[in-house]
Amino acid sequence: MPELCHPFLNDGIEARAYQIAAAKECIRTSTLLVMPTGFGKTAVQWYCMAEALSKDIDKIVLTAPTVGLVEQQRKMAVERLNISPELIKTYTGSDRPAKRGILWEEAKLIIATPQVIRNDVDSGLISLAHVGLLIVDEAHHAKGNHATAQVADRYKQQGKKTWIVAATASPGSTKKNIEALRVRLGVQQIFVANREDSLLKPYAVDMNIATIRLMLDSTTVSLLEPLEADQLNQTDVLRRQGFLAPTEHITAGIIEEAAQRASIAISRKDPRGYDAAKRISDVRRMHMLLDLIKTQGIRSARSYLQRAEEESRDGERSTNRFLKKAVIHNFRLAVESIQECHPKSQQVSTLVTKHLEDFPEDRVLIFSEYRDTVSHLVEDLNTIPGAHVDRFIGQSKRGKRQGMTQKQQLEQLERFREGEINVLVATSVGEEGLDVPSASMVLFYEPVPSAIRAIQRRGRTARQSSGSVHVLVANNTRDVYVLQASQIKEARMHSVLGRMRDITTLTSDRITDVSLPEFSVKTGNESLSAGEFLHSEIARYKSIEEEVKDLKEERNDSERVKSSKPEEKKIYTRSRGQKSLFEFGSEEKSDPWKPILDGRDDLNRQ
Repeated sequence: MPELCHPFLNDGIEARAYQIAAAKECIRTSTLLVMPTGFGKTAVQWYCMAEALSKDIDKIVLTAPTVGLVEQQRKMAVERLNISPELIKTYTGSDRPAKRGILWEEAKLIIATPQVIRNDVDSGLISLAHVGLLIVDEAHHAKGNHATAQVADRYKQQGKKTWIVAATASPGSTKKNIEALRVRLGVQQIFVANREDSLLKPYAVDMNIATIRLMLDSTTVSLLEPLEADQLNQTDVLRRQGFLAPTEHITAGIIEEAAQRASIAISRKDPRGYDAAKRISDVRRMHMLLDLIKTQGIRSARSYLQRAEEESRDGERSTNRFLKKAVIHNFRLAVESIQECHPKSQQVSTLVTKHLEDFPEDRVLIFSEYRDTVSHLVEDLNTIPGAHVDRFIGQSKRGKRQGMTQKQQLEQLERFREGEINVLVATSVGEEGLDVPSASMVLFYEPVPSAIRAIQRRGRTARQSSGSVHVLVANNTRDVYVLQASQIKEARMHSVLGRMRDITTLTSDRITDVSLPEFSVKTGNESLSAGEFLHSEIARYKSIEEEVKDLKEERNDSERVKSSKPEEKKIYTRSRGQKSLFEFGSEEKSDPWKPILDGRDDLNRQ
């Protein structure tokens, strides 16, 4: 294994040409680094940190969106950077302000959540004036009022000489969004790496993505019918009154627009507005209930109504009115003691059981949008032999339900990493940055509409070894539209990034003078400069690609020669009055690409 060397890097770091190429650009100027999950964006961050340390920069700050990621980054920095661990500090809201002030003064490398950096800058506790390098992990968050974006704003205002390295696998689905991200971060260039690049291909691992479509069972369908009939009656009235848009599919956005129209009517003293507001309130709750039944299951719907009842006891009149509707009362009676019948629940159990039977040492990561579903899945899956299942949720409190504290989240991640838990059921808080090499299966209980979130979720598997992704889709439900939206956005993102690759690419002719004097690469008994190693790797993979191209052309030439030979005609003897028939041979053509592609894969794996 070629090993990357630098005075501020510890031994044992594998030298990968694409990471060196990316680091060169990130060190040259402030850069947005776009690289697929599992290819080591974090390693590029280490290289930039090492270079900053060699230049005796006062402070380096790395922001990550969650406490789990902050702690993970700290551990890796301690392992990889050749500086005293005492100079590497985490900086989160769990530390008191007085202590944070001391940490800021003492630390050389500060790894923090962006919220606490923003708040402490605004309060005057700290200043970013002496920060020589700001690294923004999961940089796609840098938009709007997100703290990640606000930290970048304040750094651009206070920094004496700013240097920003921002990294993400999913910068956005349109050129406008990606360019807006670049401007907001204040970086000069975008560096795009693609898993199909010749330098990345040898490190790519298989990721099998399967969409599993499921039909709702007859029990669920029968339970839905009276609820949907009531919803249709309400929406018809609202359409006739002009408050609801005439559309086939009701969405949360359409309901919100209707609520705004009702609010305007009320402000104008229109009595229809009051009736509409009540109906819209009921439609909103019914819409949520129907989605839960269709995409999550009976138990999650039941839990939703139980929480609504708790709200009504606290004096929420509109909730109380909704629960007293006959159709809701009858539904609650019908599902009071019914067993879960949604096909997703059984499908999850089947997939997890099979996976743990085949790979008992591996981990499974399951995502759901809803905490109720997380709890129900944990309960179900703990009955599977060999499954040790627990949850991973956010910190926020939902009604009377408590979230997980930062300490609990960190402990849970460590248990999963060590194998004490082999099935982790998470909400969206687990989408980013979980680096668990043996999480060989990721399961989406439902698709997500965001291409960014879908990419982040899938990125939790196939990092160092092959992995599988299963997306459960309930037919004729919101799942179908969400999946389509996500796929369209992701395809658009890859298309846009492909067109933007002429800005800077891994195979660009711009990589001609790699001036990284502090970096070298050991290959056996030989030592090369980082530039020499990069050029040799580019030449090696270019040679491989040319070999493949030549083989392909030879094969195509051979096929053309065969097809250009005149075909032999067989003429049957016939009587004078009989018409002639000619028999033409028709051979089934073999696929000329397969052996070439197979050979290319073998070359890449060497």
